[in-house]
Amino acid sequence: MQEEAILHIENLSKKFGQLQALNGISFQCRKGELFGLLGPNGAGKTTTVRSICSIVKPDTGHIFVNGISVEKEPLRALRKIGVVLEDSGLYARLSAKENMELFAKLHGVTDVEKRINEVCDILEFDEYKNRKFKNLSKGNKQKVLLGQALVIDPPLLILDEPTAGLDVPAQRIIRELLTKIKSKRTILYSTHIMAEAEELCDRLAIIDHGQIIAIGTVSQICKKAKASNLEQAFLKLVKHHA
Repeated sequence: MQEEAILHIENLSKKFGQLQALNGISFQCRKGELFGLLGPNGAGKTTTVRSICSIVKPDTGHIFVNGISVEKEPLRALRKIGVVLEDSGLYARLSAKENMELFAKLHGVTDVEKRINEVCDILEFDEYKNRKFKNLSKGNKQKVLLGQALVIDPPLLILDEPTAGLDVPAQRIIRELLTKIKSKRTILYSTHIMAEAEELCDRLAIIDHGQIIAIGTVSQICKKAKASNLEQAFLKLVKHHA
């Protein structure tokens, strides 16, 4: 395992009945990079994310977060992860600030008020923090989810389709926020949106039918596929893999 890798995944496999959701995938996310997991719906992205977060137990393979084994020390590893999943898990009747406070206290954050103010400043969210979660727009709900993930100041931030269901302006706001924060932590970004991957990712892995079929920078993947852009490369690689 490379010392610089904040997330290290080795030979991960998972089967649900007859469905091989993951088939021996391996990759690393380096310190300070935004790493994309790009693939169509059903490719294995969410199963990978849920395995990292100990929601799903892999059949084989190993996962290390900041050098900690998820298999052997799941609670210790989870303290190093901030995660935004498609199902929010936040309390609709609590305010944005109260949701973040609850999460911060559960994770033993010291000086909770100061940390929440710092996160709200990063997210440009001060004017909305006292509103109930259920009354926020979809875009601002995603900001609260990001805030909850960031409030524990994790070395690894995992985002599973964070712009799904958002309109174009809200998608742009979330992408701008990620550009702003990505230099200070490692981010694993799961998406099926080509433009997001091309704009945001330092490196990415293309996953299809539970297997990684290409990994590298956008230019490296395009060169491998002999394509002029990421969309062409993606289509050629997936078609060849099928």
